[in-house]
Amino acid sequence: MRTAVLALALALLAGCGGASGAAPGAALSPSYAASLGSTSASMPSMLPAPALPSRASVQADLVVRPDVLVLGFALQETDADPQRALTAAQAAVENLERQFKEATGGASTVKMLGASFSTVFTDKAESDGDAVSAAVDGVIEVRLAPELDFWARSRLAAAVAQVRREVSAAVQAAKDGRRGATFGQLRAEVKEPEGHRAQLTEQWLRRARSFAEAAQAASAPLLLVDCAPPGAIEQRPISLLEVGLSLSVACRLNALSAEPKRD
Repeated sequence: MRTAVLALALALLAGCGGASGAAPGAALSPSYAASLGSTSASMPSMLPAPALPSRASVQADLVVRPDVLVLGFALQETDADPQRALTAAQAAVENLERQFKEATGGASTVKMLGASFSTVFTDKAESDGDAVSAAVDGVIEVRLAPELDFWARSRLAAAVAQVRREVSAAVQAAKDGRRGATFGQLRAEVKEPEGHRAQLTEQWLRRARSFAEAAQAASAPLLLVDCAPPGAIEQRPISLLEVGLSLSVACRLNALSAEPKRD
């Protein structure tokens, strides 16, 4: 009897294993399998993966830490009276300055650069006449303290991006075409690159002397001749933590032949 019961139990176990076609413990429970299927089917469309930026190597004489984020902007206001248009543009700039100060914790300043006026031709049958657009441009500068790390600097960049978005959305919401706002690319810079001129000059001189010593002959030492005054310091952005500075110096290395002794 015990043998028959054992045989029946083995047969039932074998039948279950053959029906599943899987090793014991490998089958998923119906509810878990159903949940996986429903999750996969209802997965929303995803944004494309971020592209890896192309970061070419930057040729620079000196690499330093940037101390300011710079964002160019232009605002435009339109009115039948040029003075009223300019007053409206001034108010728009003041509001922009307030938004950036609030977003950056008081680290931003506005530097105005220029103003221009252009006539906007309208349908005189439906208006009082042609209007004038006043366009003003400048830069927003956000101070970067030396101790700020990558993430702290990135948060300031994100705050700048949010203000740009809000201002652009407000202009689009107006829908009357009388206002305009344009922003450039945010960039990290050194606010006063001239403060590094002495270091750049000394570094260039050390390199030139080192090359002259390696290339010259004992009887004809190489000397720097025909040197033009160095130009402006060039900046090349590398990252939120690095800016490359270069100083262009135009000089010639010439051999000084030994003069014959005179009696």
